[in-house]
Amino acid sequence: MNTTHFFRPLLLTSALILTTPAMANNWMSVYQQGVQGDATANEQAIATLSTASAAAPEDLQLQAMLGAVETAAAKHAMLPWNKMKAAEQGLSKLDKTLRQLDPQDRTQAIVTMQVHTIAGCTFINLPDLFNRFEEGYALLKNQIQSPAFGFAPAAAQQALYSCGAKAASKAGDEALAKTWQQQSAQ
Repeated sequence: MNTTHFFRPLLLTSALILTTPAMANNWMSVYQQGVQGDATANEQAIATLSTASAAAPEDLQLQAMLGAVETAAAKHAMLPWNKMKAAEQGLSKLDKTLRQLDPQDRTQAIVTMQVHTIAGCTFINLPDLFNRFEEGYALLKNQIQSPAFGFAPAAAQQALYSCGAKAASKAGDEALAKTWQQQSAQ
């Protein structure tokens, strides 16, 4: 599993977790350390987010962050079966979180965007053997093309464009990748 640039785009999703100042201040730094840090930082993030998500199981953003951090644990595992176990555990949590979203509930628009971005950025960065790229690309593309996207904070739009550009490039759509990359730089 090549992990050199495995989770770098996930850092940009930190701009999306903006629903409350407490959440932004407390959980975002834990999430960032979990996806970008070393094995110790990842383990600490998993422990912290696990405790928080157990206390607030209805918080889908928190569940998605935990799933992404658990998936990131795969890059620190030494044995192949432990890499798979960590990745599958995190992906299972992300899948469950995605299933819990109610697309008809307009009050959840920002939550949906946040969860889709976290999941999409995670999925597009997985090795091909997980076969999740198309799903991740679709999540990102749908969010960028949604009417709600225009009302998202600039940092959230930038995060989506950046992750989407990486996905478009990987999918071979260089024109779209270039457009989205330019948008992410603005």
